[in-house]
Amino acid sequence: MDVIPIVDFVKLSTQNGRTPSREDWISVAAEVDKALSSIGFVYLINHDIDEVKISRAFETSKQFFELPIEVKKKYLKDSTKHHYGYVCPGQELLNPESVHEVRESYDFPFFYKSDDWKENASLEAANMELKSECKPVLKKILKALAISLELQDEDFFINASKNIDDHSQGSYSAFRTIYYPQIGDDVEPNTVRLGAHSDYGVVTILFQDNVGGLQVRNVDSKWVPATPIPGSILINTGDLLEFWSNGYYPATKHRVLIPEAELRKKTTRQSIVYFHHPDDSAMVTPLTTKNPTAENAYEEINAGEYAKNRLNSTYKY
Repeated sequence: MDVIPIVDFVKLSTQNGRTPSREDWISVAAEVDKALSSIGFVYLINHDIDEVKISRAFETSKQFFELPIEVKKKYLKDSTKHHYGYVCPGQELLNPESVHEVRESYDFPFFYKSDDWKENASLEAANMELKSECKPVLKKILKALAISLELQDEDFFINASKNIDDHSQGSYSAFRTIYYPQIGDDVEPNTVRLGAHSDYGVVTILFQDNVGGLQVRNVDSKWVPATPIPGSILINTGDLLEFWSNGYYPATKHRVLIPEAELRKKTTRQSIVYFHHPDDSAMVTPLTTKNPTAENAYEEINAGEYAKNRLNSTYKY
């Protein structure tokens, strides 16, 4: 597949008191299934996430990233202690073959409240509002996946993800705002914005700006552009969904390159990401026979341990 599919979520909208029918769920689930089983990415439109709140999260994030580096480093992430805080350029390497990955990011604490937020109250408030807006669509995606996999319990993935609503449940779910600064003329060869990688969890919700640069590797190992579509969000699969689905939903590798056009080299880029993981205690065992050729290819793993090991391999301090 050379094009990332677009799925309209209007049938699953609950606005104005609407209740989706069984036929609505089956129809949308089939479209999501086709997209994620073939390329692992899908655009969602009419997702009911407030565009004003999306814009506010981008705006407050940009204000933070434009602060002097000495100020931002006050919030520097120390992955030996926790997985939230500021990540400066070069601190994180998602692909060991990358020379350098030019980006900054800030991971928000799901389960902690720090006095540091006194100085960044607007940044926290705007991004946590957007995170809350993501909850309904995240649950719809998880239910659609269970329907697609023909699970007897259509709330299986939701029940394994109590962390969505209950912050006392340990999870490696993360909400991250990312900033790609301007590129100078002296950029090293083979420098990228984001090295090729797969996400570690179940699914990821991605908000893009209008700059572009994201590419997705399809089943033929061809890189396909994920061109921003106004009003849409991107959903992609992660490692744990690949394991749970017995390889039926591949954890698609993706990357962000530096656009060749000189104008875009001088333009900053932003994105905001919700990485959804199940509860740390969840045991991930292949659930389906929809991919019989992968029999015995995946063993049972613990969700929390898997995420911890992958994250620990990401950081270069």
